[in-house]
Amino acid sequence: MSSAAREAGEDLAFAHRLADGASAVALGYFGSATRTETKADGSPVGEADLAVDELLVQTIMDERPEDAVLSEESGPVGEATRRWIVDPIDGTVAFLAGAPEWGTHIALEEDGLVVAAVVTRPVLGLRWWAARGAGAFRGRAEGAQLVGVERLHTSSVPVLREARVAAWDLGDEVDAGALRALRSAGRWVDLEYNDLLAVLDARADVMPVPGKVWDHAPFALLLSEAGGSVLDPLGGERLDMGWVVFTNGHVDDQVRALLAGAR
Repeated sequence: MSSAAREAGEDLAFAHRLADGASAVALGYFGSATRTETKADGSPVGEADLAVDELLVQTIMDERPEDAVLSEESGPVGEATRRWIVDPIDGTVAFLAGAPEWGTHIALEEDGLVVAAVVTRPVLGLRWWAARGAGAFRGRAEGAQLVGVERLHTSSVPVLREARVAAWDLGDEVDAGALRALRSAGRWVDLEYNDLLAVLDARADVMPVPGKVWDHAPFALLLSEAGGSVLDPLGGERLDMGWVVFTNGHVDDQVRALLAGAR
């Protein structure tokens, strides 16, 4: 095994260990009344978010002291060519409502490229992960073991008019013109709130998704390794423009043309 492959395996193992700890902490708060505040952007943050954030950031600083961190809850820590990007609890609204559509996002970015990623749904016991060049996978987390592991592949639908275009109630978070164009381009499918895994699990083919870097970073790798893409509003690969489009990878040029026409 090459040193690069060994390092990638160690990084992914560390990401899984971070996910294990995050799930344990979050589940300790789930279903209980917890103190909640409203952030400057109007989104809620609860005790569980902050507790998971503290665990993730401190663990990374202790065990990967030369790496930088970017967390939704505590911001940037350090500067380095390797950066861990984490969202302690993605789907806080669902978490506070006692719904299962929440979890932790963990991504390792190296020289601007995501090289390892883990996404969890602790209530469901599910986890998705990828390392660059090694494929994307889904499995069930049972203690420290991953069971029922499946390699993931996005759908093979090649034409946008035949594609399942999926989203939940996005409000004004996605450009209205682009959303109208996407809605009319294919077969529209309504999703439950925060169902970010639909394209990765081949239950949809195209999906506009609002969010920031920590929302999208793991999917940039997961979808790529499964055959898909994450496109920014200009058809590129930036994750910091407020929203993106997840695709199955086969309709990218058609989606780019649609986004260009909607601008």
